[in-house]
Amino acid sequence: MSPARRVIFCTYPSAYSDLVLKELLKAEDLDLVGVVSSTRILNKSDSQWRASLRQIQLSGLRYAAYLFAITYLYRGLAWVFGKPRFKQQLMAQQIPLLETTDINSTASIEFLKALQPDLLLSAHFNQLLKLEVLALPKYGCLNIHPSLLPAFKGVDPAFYALLKQVRETGVTVHKQDEQFDHGAILEQSKLSIRPRDTLFSLNLKLFKLGAMSAVRQIQQLTAETAGRAQTSVGGYDSWPNPLATKQFRQQRRYFRWREYLAFIRYT
Repeated sequence: MSPARRVIFCTYPSAYSDLVLKELLKAEDLDLVGVVSSTRILNKSDSQWRASLRQIQLSGLRYAAYLFAITYLYRGLAWVFGKPRFKQQLMAQQIPLLETTDINSTASIEFLKALQPDLLLSAHFNQLLKLEVLALPKYGCLNIHPSLLPAFKGVDPAFYALLKQVRETGVTVHKQDEQFDHGAILEQSKLSIRPRDTLFSLNLKLFKLGAMSAVRQIQQLTAETAGRAQTSVGGYDSWPNPLATKQFRQQRRYFRWREYLAFIRYT
């Protein structure tokens, strides 16, 4: 029997990160040996307050409130409901955690090297891996991207899929290279968008689906696995601007309180 794959999970803690973490922790033939948690919101040099204000300027108050709801408010309400938060889950499993604004820093690279990973998996992670990090794991670095690449590259693919009123989206597990959302595709799963989907409910489904796909790929990946090259460049959508978020609000909701609270309490 081959040894379990040693995996490091890279993420920005959120409701979506917890979904992926749970799939990794329960997966067979997979040993989660470390987690890299991004403490960057926008630029790595920004304080959290400055970055939060810049986020409001970039995308408007409603979108910034949605981001707050899936991160800080989510963690606070998890505590209120007695649910283990991200750090608590890692502490319970004795999994080393690195919190950093820069995964490519010397300290971060030393942390990664010490854990001797077979593979890095990113999901809901806001930092670009540079060559030295990409070359560290035996089987490379993978990413869960909530769209059918090369469509909807960028920071919030589900937002743009809903804004443009497409009927179908999906999730891609792909190899990472020195560009965002650019590497060879290993697996894609399609998902129909329903009339009552919110940005929150759609992302929950996409990250759950992506986590299951990633576990499959991790379990069967070899050094020779090449994947399928992306056949077109595709556009890259950055943070939505206030006009886009206003148009979005006329068509869809960011979340419904009932579904949001039910997720926190019962999952």
